[in-house]
Amino acid sequence: MKIITQRFMSWLMGLTTWMRYLVIALMVHGAILFGLATVKIAVAMPTIVAAFTGDAPPPPPKVIDDIDPFAAIRDFDYSGPMLGGGTPTAAGTTPTEYKASVLTKDAAAADKTVGEVIGVDVGDTAVAIARLQGGPGSIAAPTMGLGEGRFGTSGIFGKGGGGFGQRGGIMRAKKITETGSSMQAEKAVLAALRWLKEHQNPDGSWEKQNAPAITGLATLAFLGHGHTADDPEFGPTIMKAFQYLVSKTPQSNVYSHAIVTYALAEGYGMTQSPALKEPLQRCVDVLVQSQQVKKENPLHVGGWRYSLGSTDADTSVTGWCVQALEAAKLAGASVPEAAFEGASRYLWNMFAGGSFGYSDTTGGFRPSTTAIGVLCQAFLGQSGDPRIKQSLDKLKEEKFEWDKDKGWTVYVWYYLTQAFFQGGGSYWERWNNNFRDALIRKQSQDGHWDYPPQSRETYGLAYSTALCCLMLEVYYRYLPTYQSIEQKQLEKRPGAPAAPKLETKATP
Repeated sequence: MKIITQRFMSWLMGLTTWMRYLVIALMVHGAILFGLATVKIAVAMPTIVAAFTGDAPPPPPKVIDDIDPFAAIRDFDYSGPMLGGGTPTAAGTTPTEYKASVLTKDAAAADKTVGEVIGVDVGDTAVAIARLQGGPGSIAAPTMGLGEGRFGTSGIFGKGGGGFGQRGGIMRAKKITETGSSMQAEKAVLAALRWLKEHQNPDGSWEKQNAPAITGLATLAFLGHGHTADDPEFGPTIMKAFQYLVSKTPQSNVYSHAIVTYALAEGYGMTQSPALKEPLQRCVDVLVQSQQVKKENPLHVGGWRYSLGSTDADTSVTGWCVQALEAAKLAGASVPEAAFEGASRYLWNMFAGGSFGYSDTTGGFRPSTTAIGVLCQAFLGQSGDPRIKQSLDKLKEEKFEWDKDKGWTVYVWYYLTQAFFQGGGSYWERWNNNFRDALIRKQSQDGHWDYPPQSRETYGLAYSTALCCLMLEVYYRYLPTYQSIEQKQLEKRPGAPAAPKLETKATP
Protein backbone atom coordinates (compact mmCIF):
# COMPACT_ATOMS: atom_id res chain seq x y z
CA MET A 1 0.00 0.00 0.00
CA LYS A 2 2.95 2.35 0.87
CA ILE A 3 4.63 1.59 -2.45
CA ILE A 4 1.43 2.33 -4.36
CA THR A 5 1.05 5.62 -2.54
CA GLN A 6 4.65 6.64 -3.26
CA ARG A 7 4.26 5.81 -6.95
CA PHE A 8 1.00 7.79 -7.13
CA MET A 9 2.62 10.82 -5.54
CA SER A 10 5.60 10.60 -7.89
CA TRP A 11 3.26 10.40 -10.83
CA LEU A 12 1.25 13.34 -9.52
CA MET A 13 4.38 15.50 -9.06
CA GLY A 14 5.37 14.72 -12.60
CA LEU A 15 2.23 16.30 -13.95
CA THR A 16 1.93 19.92 -14.87
CA THR A 17 0.41 22.26 -12.35
CA TRP A 18 -3.01 22.57 -14.05
CA MET A 19 -3.32 18.84 -14.47
CA ARG A 20 -2.58 18.36 -10.75
CA TYR A 21 -5.42 20.74 -9.88
CA LEU A 22 -7.78 18.83 -12.22
CA VAL A 23 -7.02 15.45 -10.62
CA ILE A 24 -7.43 16.84 -7.12
CA ALA A 25 -10.81 18.41 -8.05
CA LEU A 26 -12.05 15.10 -9.47
CA MET A 27 -11.01 13.31 -6.32
CA VAL A 28 -12.84 15.80 -4.08
CA HIS A 29 -16.06 15.61 -6.10
CA GLY A 30 -15.88 11.84 -6.14
CA ALA A 31 -15.57 11.80 -2.38
CA ILE A 32 -18.60 14.08 -2.03
CA LEU A 33 -20.73 11.93 -4.35
CA PHE A 34 -19.73 8.79 -2.47
CA GLY A 35 -20.74 10.38 0.79
CA LEU A 36 -24.15 11.45 -0.52
CA ALA A 37 -24.82 7.97 -1.88
CA THR A 38 -24.37 6.45 1.54
CA VAL A 39 -26.71 8.85 3.34
CA LYS A 40 -30.53 8.22 3.44
CA ILE A 41 -32.41 11.35 2.51
CA ALA A 42 -35.83 11.79 4.19
CA VAL A 43 -38.19 14.06 2.30
CA ALA A 44 -41.17 15.38 4.24
CA MET A 45 -44.18 15.34 1.92
CA PRO A 46 -47.30 17.16 3.11
CA THR A 47 -50.20 14.83 3.99
CA ILE A 48 -53.58 16.03 2.82
CA VAL A 49 -56.33 15.17 5.26
CA ALA A 50 -59.99 15.96 4.58
CA ALA A 51 -61.73 16.90 7.79
CA PHE A 52 -65.51 17.09 7.98
CA THR A 53 -66.97 18.98 10.91
CA GLY A 54 -70.45 19.30 12.32
CA ASP A 55 -70.67 22.99 11.61
CA ALA A 56 -73.85 24.33 10.08
CA PRO A 57 -73.88 24.39 6.27
CA PRO A 58 -73.86 27.85 4.69
CA PRO A 59 -77.23 29.55 4.32
CA PRO A 60 -78.98 28.68 1.04
CA PRO A 61 -79.12 31.31 -1.67
CA LYS A 62 -82.34 33.22 -2.13
CA VAL A 63 -84.68 31.06 -4.16
CA ILE A 64 -87.48 32.24 -6.41
CA ASP A 65 -90.87 32.04 -4.68
CA ASP A 66 -89.09 31.38 -1.37
CA ILE A 67 -89.10 27.64 -1.99
CA ASP A 68 -85.86 26.16 -0.77
CA PRO A 69 -84.94 23.07 -2.80
CA PHE A 70 -82.55 21.90 -0.09
CA ALA A 71 -85.03 21.78 2.78
CA ALA A 72 -84.77 17.99 2.86
CA ILE A 73 -81.25 18.10 4.31
CA ARG A 74 -81.54 21.17 6.53
CA ASP A 75 -83.72 22.32 9.39
CA PHE A 76 -85.06 25.78 8.72
CA ASP A 77 -86.79 28.45 10.68
CA TYR A 78 -88.68 30.33 8.00
CA SER A 79 -89.87 33.89 8.31
CA GLY A 80 -92.19 35.72 5.99
CA PRO A 81 -95.23 34.60 3.99
CA MET A 82 -95.56 30.98 2.97
CA LEU A 83 -95.43 31.33 -0.78
CA GLY A 84 -94.49 34.91 -1.54
CA GLY A 85 -92.20 37.53 -0.01
CA GLY A 86 -89.82 36.99 2.82
CA THR A 87 -86.51 35.20 2.80
CA PRO A 88 -85.80 31.82 4.43
CA THR A 89 -83.04 31.82 7.02
CA ALA A 90 -81.03 28.84 8.16
CA ALA A 91 -81.18 27.89 11.81
CA GLY A 92 -80.25 24.23 12.16
CA THR A 93 -76.95 22.41 12.21
CA THR A 94 -75.66 19.17 10.80
CA PRO A 95 -75.26 16.55 13.56
CA THR A 96 -71.58 15.89 14.26
CA GLU A 97 -71.97 12.14 13.98
CA TYR A 98 -72.84 12.34 10.29
CA LYS A 99 -69.56 12.05 8.41
CA ALA A 100 -69.20 12.62 4.70
CA SER A 101 -68.99 9.69 2.32
CA VAL A 102 -67.43 9.50 -1.10
CA LEU A 103 -69.60 9.78 -4.17
CA THR A 104 -69.21 7.30 -6.99
CA LYS A 105 -67.06 8.26 -9.98
CA ASP A 106 -70.12 8.37 -12.18
CA ALA A 107 -71.79 10.80 -9.82
CA ALA A 108 -68.79 13.10 -9.68
CA ALA A 109 -68.47 13.10 -13.45
CA ALA A 110 -72.17 13.71 -13.96
CA ASP A 111 -72.11 17.15 -12.40
CA LYS A 112 -69.15 18.84 -10.69
CA THR A 113 -71.49 20.90 -8.58
CA VAL A 114 -72.71 17.81 -6.77
CA GLY A 115 -69.99 18.35 -4.18
CA GLU A 116 -71.69 21.56 -3.14
CA VAL A 117 -74.98 19.91 -2.30
CA ILE A 118 -74.43 16.22 -1.67
CA GLY A 119 -77.37 14.01 -2.49
CA VAL A 120 -79.56 16.72 -4.00
CA ASP A 121 -80.41 16.94 -7.70
CA VAL A 122 -78.56 19.66 -9.55
CA GLY A 123 -79.26 20.91 -13.04
CA ASP A 124 -80.28 18.42 -15.68
CA THR A 125 -78.38 15.48 -14.20
CA ALA A 126 -80.93 14.43 -11.59
CA VAL A 127 -81.01 10.80 -12.65
CA ALA A 128 -77.25 10.43 -13.04
CA ILE A 129 -76.31 11.82 -9.64
CA ALA A 130 -75.86 9.10 -7.05
CA ARG A 131 -76.69 9.23 -3.39
CA LEU A 132 -74.11 8.94 -0.68
CA GLN A 133 -72.68 5.46 -0.81
CA GLY A 134 -72.02 3.24 2.17
CA GLY A 135 -73.22 3.38 5.74
CA PRO A 136 -74.43 6.85 6.73
CA GLY A 137 -72.00 8.55 9.08
CA SER A 138 -70.39 6.62 11.88
CA ILE A 139 -73.48 4.45 12.28
CA ALA A 140 -72.92 0.80 11.45
CA ALA A 141 -76.04 0.46 9.37
CA PRO A 142 -77.26 -3.12 8.95
CA THR A 143 -77.16 -4.63 5.50
CA MET A 144 -78.59 -7.63 3.77
CA GLY A 145 -75.25 -9.26 3.13
CA LEU A 146 -72.62 -7.53 1.03
CA GLY A 147 -72.38 -6.08 -2.44
CA GLU A 148 -75.66 -6.48 -4.24
CA GLY A 149 -77.35 -7.38 -0.99
CA ARG A 150 -77.52 -3.75 0.08
CA PHE A 151 -80.74 -1.80 -0.06
CA GLY A 152 -79.35 1.22 -1.90
CA THR A 153 -76.99 0.74 -4.82
CA SER A 154 -77.84 3.17 -7.60
CA GLY A 155 -78.93 6.72 -8.35
CA ILE A 156 -81.58 8.32 -6.18
CA PHE A 157 -84.39 7.65 -8.62
CA GLY A 158 -83.27 4.39 -10.20
CA LYS A 159 -84.92 3.35 -13.45
CA GLY A 160 -88.22 4.60 -12.12
CA GLY A 161 -87.06 8.21 -12.29
CA GLY A 162 -90.01 9.31 -14.37
CA GLY A 163 -92.40 8.55 -11.54
CA PHE A 164 -90.26 9.36 -8.50
CA GLY A 165 -87.94 12.10 -9.75
CA GLN A 166 -90.03 14.99 -8.45
CA ARG A 167 -89.62 13.89 -4.84
CA GLY A 168 -86.27 15.56 -4.22
CA GLY A 169 -84.31 18.76 -4.59
CA ILE A 170 -85.21 21.42 -7.10
CA MET A 171 -87.93 19.32 -8.72
CA ARG A 172 -89.73 18.98 -5.41
CA ALA A 173 -89.44 22.72 -4.80
CA LYS A 174 -91.03 23.34 -8.18
CA LYS A 175 -93.95 21.02 -7.40
CA ILE A 176 -94.44 22.64 -4.00
CA THR A 177 -94.87 25.98 -5.70
CA GLU A 178 -97.08 24.73 -8.50
CA THR A 179 -99.47 22.61 -6.47
CA GLY A 180 -100.10 24.71 -3.38
CA SER A 181 -97.90 23.39 -0.61
CA SER A 182 -95.98 25.59 1.83
CA MET A 183 -92.80 25.68 3.84
CA GLN A 184 -94.88 25.07 6.95
CA ALA A 185 -96.11 21.85 5.35
CA GLU A 186 -92.52 20.79 4.59
CA LYS A 187 -91.48 21.51 8.17
CA ALA A 188 -94.41 19.42 9.39
CA VAL A 189 -93.36 16.50 7.18
CA LEU A 190 -89.79 16.66 8.43
CA ALA A 191 -90.95 16.80 12.04
CA ALA A 192 -93.18 13.75 11.47
CA LEU A 193 -90.35 11.77 9.89
CA ARG A 194 -88.09 12.56 12.83
CA TRP A 195 -90.78 11.41 15.23
CA LEU A 196 -91.17 8.16 13.29
CA LYS A 197 -87.41 7.68 13.35
CA GLU A 198 -87.35 8.03 17.12
CA HIS A 199 -90.24 5.60 17.63
CA GLN A 200 -89.11 2.73 15.43
CA ASN A 201 -88.88 -0.65 17.14
CA PRO A 202 -85.44 -2.32 17.39
CA ASP A 203 -86.44 -4.89 14.75
CA GLY A 204 -87.21 -2.14 12.22
CA SER A 205 -90.99 -2.19 12.61
CA TRP A 206 -93.49 0.26 14.04
CA GLU A 207 -96.20 -0.64 16.54
CA LYS A 208 -96.97 -4.17 17.76
CA GLN A 209 -100.41 -4.77 16.26
CA ASN A 210 -100.60 -4.85 12.45
CA ALA A 211 -96.86 -4.15 12.39
CA PRO A 212 -96.16 -5.13 8.74
CA ALA A 213 -98.86 -2.83 7.36
CA ILE A 214 -97.99 0.10 9.61
CA THR A 215 -94.29 -0.38 8.92
CA GLY A 216 -95.10 -0.26 5.22
CA LEU A 217 -96.99 3.02 5.67
CA ALA A 218 -94.17 4.57 7.70
CA THR A 219 -91.62 3.49 5.09
CA LEU A 220 -93.76 5.04 2.35
CA ALA A 221 -93.71 8.31 4.28
CA PHE A 222 -89.89 8.39 4.21
CA LEU A 223 -89.76 7.41 0.54
CA GLY A 224 -92.44 9.96 -0.33
CA HIS A 225 -90.12 12.73 0.85
CA GLY A 226 -87.26 11.44 -1.30
CA HIS A 227 -85.29 9.59 1.40
CA THR A 228 -83.71 6.19 0.85
CA ALA A 229 -81.45 3.79 2.74
CA ASP A 230 -78.37 5.87 1.86
CA ASP A 231 -79.82 9.04 3.36
CA PRO A 232 -77.54 10.70 5.97
CA GLU A 233 -80.28 11.28 8.53
CA PHE A 234 -82.88 8.60 7.87
CA GLY A 235 -80.79 5.92 6.15
CA PRO A 236 -80.44 3.53 9.11
CA THR A 237 -84.17 3.85 9.86
CA ILE A 238 -85.15 2.96 6.30
CA MET A 239 -82.56 0.18 6.12
CA LYS A 240 -84.00 -1.53 9.18
CA ALA A 241 -87.54 -1.05 7.89
CA PHE A 242 -86.70 -2.77 4.61
CA GLN A 243 -85.02 -5.64 6.42
CA TYR A 244 -88.16 -6.12 8.47
CA LEU A 245 -90.52 -5.87 5.48
CA VAL A 246 -88.53 -8.34 3.39
CA SER A 247 -88.58 -10.80 6.29
CA LYS A 248 -92.38 -10.54 6.51
CA THR A 249 -93.26 -11.48 2.94
CA PRO A 250 -95.70 -12.78 1.99
CA GLN A 251 -98.51 -11.74 4.32
CA SER A 252 -101.71 -13.76 4.52
CA ASN A 253 -103.78 -10.64 5.17
CA VAL A 254 -104.15 -8.84 1.84
CA TYR A 255 -104.33 -5.40 3.45
CA SER A 256 -100.90 -5.98 4.98
CA HIS A 257 -99.49 -7.74 1.94
CA ALA A 258 -100.55 -4.95 -0.43
CA ILE A 259 -99.06 -2.20 1.76
CA VAL A 260 -95.81 -4.14 2.20
CA THR A 261 -95.68 -4.63 -1.57
CA TYR A 262 -96.34 -0.92 -2.06
CA ALA A 263 -93.36 0.02 0.14
CA LEU A 264 -91.04 -2.50 -1.52
CA ALA A 265 -92.13 -1.23 -4.94
CA GLU A 266 -91.34 2.39 -4.17
CA GLY A 267 -88.07 1.38 -2.53
CA TYR A 268 -87.03 -0.60 -5.58
CA GLY A 269 -88.25 2.11 -7.93
CA MET A 270 -86.10 4.73 -6.22
CA THR A 271 -82.93 2.64 -5.86
CA GLN A 272 -83.11 -0.36 -8.21
CA SER A 273 -81.49 -2.26 -5.34
CA PRO A 274 -81.06 -5.97 -6.15
CA ALA A 275 -81.90 -6.76 -2.52
CA LEU A 276 -85.47 -5.58 -3.13
CA LYS A 277 -86.02 -6.90 -6.64
CA GLU A 278 -86.80 -10.54 -5.88
CA PRO A 279 -88.91 -9.88 -2.74
CA LEU A 280 -90.93 -7.32 -4.68
CA GLN A 281 -91.58 -9.64 -7.60
CA ARG A 282 -92.58 -12.42 -5.21
CA CYS A 283 -95.09 -10.11 -3.54
CA VAL A 284 -96.48 -9.00 -6.91
CA ASP A 285 -96.95 -12.61 -8.01
CA VAL A 286 -98.86 -13.36 -4.80
CA LEU A 287 -101.23 -10.44 -5.43
CA VAL A 288 -101.83 -11.49 -9.02
CA GLN A 289 -102.58 -15.07 -7.98
CA SER A 290 -104.97 -13.89 -5.28
CA GLN A 291 -106.85 -11.75 -7.80
CA GLN A 292 -107.36 -14.80 -9.98
CA VAL A 293 -109.13 -16.83 -7.29
CA LYS A 294 -112.62 -17.72 -8.54
CA LYS A 295 -115.24 -15.32 -7.14
CA GLU A 296 -118.74 -16.35 -6.11
CA ASN A 297 -120.19 -13.04 -7.31
CA PRO A 298 -119.31 -12.25 -10.96
CA LEU A 299 -119.24 -8.53 -10.07
CA HIS A 300 -116.28 -9.21 -7.77
CA VAL A 301 -114.04 -10.64 -10.49
CA GLY A 302 -110.84 -8.59 -10.64
CA GLY A 303 -110.98 -7.43 -7.03
CA TRP A 304 -109.37 -8.47 -3.74
CA ARG A 305 -110.58 -9.19 -0.22
CA TYR A 306 -108.98 -9.76 3.21
CA SER A 307 -107.62 -13.25 2.57
CA LEU A 308 -105.40 -14.35 -0.30
CA GLY A 309 -107.92 -17.11 -1.03
CA SER A 310 -111.07 -15.00 -0.65
CA THR A 311 -113.89 -15.68 -3.08
CA ASP A 312 -115.30 -12.14 -2.77
CA ALA A 313 -113.88 -8.61 -3.00
CA ASP A 314 -114.20 -5.10 -1.60
CA THR A 315 -113.11 -1.67 -2.81
CA SER A 316 -111.00 -0.80 0.23
CA VAL A 317 -108.63 -3.77 -0.05
CA THR A 318 -108.63 -3.48 -3.84
CA GLY A 319 -107.49 0.15 -3.52
CA TRP A 320 -104.27 -0.82 -1.79
CA CYS A 321 -103.65 -3.61 -4.28
CA VAL A 322 -104.02 -1.26 -7.23
CA GLN A 323 -101.63 1.26 -5.69
CA ALA A 324 -99.11 -1.48 -4.96
CA LEU A 325 -99.23 -2.96 -8.47
CA GLU A 326 -99.04 0.48 -10.09
CA ALA A 327 -95.94 1.34 -8.05
CA ALA A 328 -94.43 -2.06 -8.88
CA LYS A 329 -95.03 -1.57 -12.59
CA LEU A 330 -93.51 1.90 -12.40
CA ALA A 331 -90.48 0.48 -10.60
CA GLY A 332 -89.85 -2.09 -13.32
CA ALA A 333 -91.38 -5.23 -11.85
CA SER A 334 -93.31 -7.63 -14.06
CA VAL A 335 -97.04 -7.06 -13.67
CA PRO A 336 -99.48 -8.51 -16.23
CA GLU A 337 -101.68 -5.94 -17.90
CA ALA A 338 -104.66 -8.21 -17.26
CA ALA A 339 -104.32 -7.45 -13.53
CA PHE A 340 -104.92 -3.74 -14.13
CA GLU A 341 -107.75 -4.37 -16.58
CA GLY A 342 -109.47 -6.71 -14.14
CA ALA A 343 -109.16 -4.21 -11.27
CA SER A 344 -110.64 -1.43 -13.38
CA ARG A 345 -113.60 -3.60 -14.40
CA TYR A 346 -114.23 -4.55 -10.79
CA LEU A 347 -114.24 -0.91 -9.68
CA TRP A 348 -116.71 0.05 -12.42
CA ASN A 349 -118.90 -2.81 -11.25
CA MET A 350 -119.02 -1.05 -7.87
CA PHE A 351 -120.05 2.31 -9.40
CA ALA A 352 -123.56 3.75 -9.43
CA GLY A 353 -124.89 7.30 -9.34
CA GLY A 354 -121.55 9.01 -8.75
CA SER A 355 -120.47 6.67 -5.96
CA PHE A 356 -118.16 3.66 -5.75
CA GLY A 357 -119.56 1.13 -3.30
CA TYR A 358 -117.73 -1.05 -0.81
CA SER A 359 -118.75 -4.47 -2.13
CA ASP A 360 -121.87 -3.62 -4.14
CA THR A 361 -123.76 -0.61 -5.45
CA THR A 362 -126.23 -0.30 -2.59
CA GLY A 363 -125.98 1.84 0.51
CA GLY A 364 -125.95 5.28 -1.08
CA PHE A 365 -123.04 7.67 -1.42
CA ARG A 366 -119.83 6.56 0.34
CA PRO A 367 -117.08 9.22 0.40
CA SER A 368 -114.36 6.77 1.44
CA THR A 369 -114.77 4.16 -1.28
CA THR A 370 -115.71 6.80 -3.85
CA ALA A 371 -112.37 8.53 -3.26
CA ILE A 372 -110.64 5.16 -3.58
CA GLY A 373 -112.43 4.50 -6.85
CA VAL A 374 -111.50 7.91 -8.28
CA LEU A 375 -107.83 7.54 -7.33
CA CYS A 376 -107.46 4.00 -8.63
CA GLN A 377 -109.31 4.61 -11.89
CA ALA A 378 -107.09 7.64 -12.44
CA PHE A 379 -104.02 5.45 -11.99
CA LEU A 380 -105.60 2.88 -14.32
CA GLY A 381 -105.99 5.36 -17.17
CA GLN A 382 -109.71 6.07 -16.76
CA SER A 383 -109.43 9.75 -15.85
CA GLY A 384 -111.33 10.92 -18.91
CA ASP A 385 -114.41 8.85 -18.12
CA PRO A 386 -117.39 11.14 -17.26
CA ARG A 387 -118.14 8.95 -14.26
CA ILE A 388 -114.96 10.26 -12.63
CA LYS A 389 -116.18 13.85 -12.86
CA GLN A 390 -119.55 12.76 -11.53
CA SER A 391 -117.82 11.24 -8.51
CA LEU A 392 -115.63 14.29 -7.94
CA ASP A 393 -118.67 16.57 -8.11
CA LYS A 394 -120.18 14.59 -5.24
CA LEU A 395 -116.97 14.42 -3.28
CA LYS A 396 -116.30 18.16 -3.48
CA GLU A 397 -118.87 18.81 -0.77
CA GLU A 398 -116.69 16.93 1.72
CA LYS A 399 -114.89 19.07 4.28
CA PHE A 400 -111.89 18.53 6.49
CA GLU A 401 -113.32 18.96 10.00
CA TRP A 402 -110.97 17.62 12.66
CA ASP A 403 -113.38 17.80 15.58
CA LYS A 404 -116.54 16.74 13.75
CA ASP A 405 -115.64 13.97 11.32
CA LYS A 406 -116.47 10.49 12.57
CA GLY A 407 -115.43 6.97 11.68
CA TRP A 408 -112.22 6.06 9.88
CA THR A 409 -111.31 9.71 9.58
CA VAL A 410 -107.57 9.69 8.84
CA TYR A 411 -107.99 6.82 6.38
CA VAL A 412 -110.76 8.67 4.53
CA TRP A 413 -108.79 11.93 4.46
CA TYR A 414 -105.80 10.10 2.98
CA TYR A 415 -107.88 9.00 -0.01
CA LEU A 416 -109.82 12.25 -0.36
CA THR A 417 -106.54 14.17 -0.54
CA GLN A 418 -105.21 11.99 -3.34
CA ALA A 419 -108.50 11.88 -5.25
CA PHE A 420 -108.86 15.66 -5.25
CA PHE A 421 -105.20 16.09 -6.21
CA GLN A 422 -105.81 13.87 -9.22
CA GLY A 423 -108.97 15.83 -10.02
CA GLY A 424 -107.04 19.09 -10.07
CA GLY A 425 -108.63 22.49 -10.74
CA SER A 426 -111.21 23.73 -8.25
CA TYR A 427 -111.56 20.22 -6.79
CA TRP A 428 -108.01 20.33 -5.54
CA GLU A 429 -107.96 24.03 -4.73
CA ARG A 430 -111.02 23.76 -2.50
CA TRP A 431 -109.76 20.72 -0.61
CA ASN A 432 -106.19 22.00 -0.31
CA ASN A 433 -107.37 25.29 1.17
CA ASN A 434 -109.54 23.32 3.56
CA PHE A 435 -107.18 20.63 4.81
CA ARG A 436 -103.53 21.72 4.56
CA ASP A 437 -103.17 24.34 7.26
CA ALA A 438 -105.82 22.71 9.46
CA LEU A 439 -103.84 19.46 9.46
CA ILE A 440 -100.60 21.27 10.22
CA ARG A 441 -102.19 23.03 13.21
CA LYS A 442 -103.23 19.68 14.68
CA GLN A 443 -99.71 18.25 14.63
CA SER A 444 -98.28 17.71 18.09
CA GLN A 445 -95.20 19.65 19.09
CA ASP A 446 -92.99 16.56 18.91
CA GLY A 447 -94.05 15.83 15.31
CA HIS A 448 -96.73 13.12 15.61
CA TRP A 449 -100.46 13.33 14.97
CA ASP A 450 -103.05 12.12 17.45
CA TYR A 451 -106.33 10.74 16.17
CA PRO A 452 -109.26 13.14 15.78
CA PRO A 453 -111.57 13.00 18.82
CA GLN A 454 -114.31 11.03 17.07
CA SER A 455 -112.11 8.65 15.10
CA ARG A 456 -112.69 4.89 15.39
CA GLU A 457 -109.10 4.13 14.41
CA THR A 458 -106.98 2.47 17.08
CA TYR A 459 -103.85 1.38 15.24
CA GLY A 460 -101.27 3.44 17.13
CA LEU A 461 -99.70 6.83 16.54
CA ALA A 462 -97.31 5.59 13.84
CA TYR A 463 -100.37 4.85 11.67
CA SER A 464 -101.96 8.29 12.08
CA THR A 465 -98.61 10.06 11.74
CA ALA A 466 -97.61 8.18 8.59
CA LEU A 467 -100.95 8.80 6.85
CA CYS A 468 -100.99 12.51 7.77
CA CYS A 469 -97.40 12.77 6.55
CA LEU A 470 -98.36 11.14 3.25
CA MET A 471 -101.18 13.65 2.85
CA LEU A 472 -98.72 16.54 3.10
CA GLU A 473 -96.42 14.84 0.58
CA VAL A 474 -99.14 14.56 -2.06
CA TYR A 475 -97.86 17.68 -3.83
CA TYR A 476 -94.80 15.87 -5.17
CA ARG A 477 -95.19 12.20 -4.28
CA TYR A 478 -96.91 11.30 -7.54
CA LEU A 479 -97.50 13.40 -10.60
CA PRO A 480 -101.14 13.96 -11.54
CA THR A 481 -102.13 11.34 -14.09
CA TYR A 482 -104.09 13.81 -16.19
CA GLN A 483 -104.99 17.46 -16.63
CA SER A 484 -107.83 18.79 -14.49
CA ILE A 485 -111.26 17.34 -15.17
CA GLU A 486 -112.68 20.86 -15.50
CA GLN A 487 -110.17 21.74 -18.22
CA LYS A 488 -111.16 18.63 -20.12
CA GLN A 489 -114.80 19.66 -19.99
CA LEU A 490 -113.99 23.14 -21.31
CA GLU A 491 -112.07 21.67 -24.22
CA LYS A 492 -115.11 19.61 -25.20
CA ARG A 493 -117.17 22.75 -25.85
CA PRO A 494 -117.86 23.67 -29.51
CA GLY A 495 -114.97 25.53 -31.06
CA ALA A 496 -112.54 24.61 -28.30
CA PRO A 497 -109.21 23.00 -29.21
CA ALA A 498 -109.16 19.23 -28.99
CA ALA A 499 -107.84 17.75 -25.78
CA PRO A 500 -104.64 15.72 -25.94
CA LYS A 501 -105.24 12.07 -26.58
CA LEU A 502 -105.32 10.08 -23.35
CA GLU A 503 -102.76 7.37 -22.90
CA THR A 504 -104.07 3.88 -22.68
CA LYS A 505 -102.55 3.52 -19.23
CA ALA A 506 -101.61 6.39 -17.00
CA THR A 507 -98.41 6.63 -14.97
CA PRO A 508 -98.64 7.91 -11.41
